[in-house]
Amino acid sequence: MTTSRTDETVERACYLPVWDEATEEFHNAWMNYRTADPYFVHLEIEDWPAPVVAPRAVVLDGQNGRAECLSKPDRTALRVEPTSDGRHVRLGVTQGDLLLAVFRTPADVFAKQVTGLYELVPDGEEMARIEWDAVIANILGT
Repeated sequence: MTTSRTDETVERACYLPVWDEATEEFHNAWMNYRTADPYFVHLEIEDWPAPVVAPRAVVLDGQNGRAECLSKPDRTALRVEPTSDGRHVRLGVTQGDLLLAVFRTPADVFAKQVTGLYELVPDGEEMARIEWDAVIANILGT
């Protein structure tokens, strides 16, 4: 895990070892979280074309049962669920209804990293962390 602090924004990058379930190939992955964007987690997987963005709640809820967010057909999303033996967590990368890939990571490592996200911004305190000026500027296209 690395944490950097700029002004009031804290960014946390957590390492996750992942295995592609189709090929059994090992990949390095990083779960990136910024307190300025407290509702979302960015998952970067080595050799994957782009980060997968998922709600932080999906990442947390997926440790105990299947959780996923809906995505537009042209955007990737994440499905998270524990394996039947509880030793791993599956990370399914989806695009609309299409399952693009499934990775697994050790459940204990995943749980430790997710807990760290909630230490940075406790549940219910997300709204106070959002940089509203930047959000409004983005909406207005300025």
